[in-house]
Amino acid sequence: MKMISLRQLKQGESFKRKPDAHKEYIREHYNRKDMYGPASFCCSDTDDIGRSIQLKPSTIVYVEGK
Repeated sequence: MKMISLRQLKQGESFKRKPDAHKEYIREHYNRKDMYGPASFCCSDTDDIGRSIQLKPSTIVYVEGK
């Protein structure tokens, strides 16, 4: 597993939050900072597309080594 920051991933690429995690997420669109909250990326679960999380761009994630 390769460790990188979330902002380095391209839209549509999958990642894990920890090296030994079972769940995978897909990096989706970017939300700019506004009066309702900080800047974040929307990341959806690969198993359940209705489930998504918001992560800071500086969050460290893990991808398969290329």
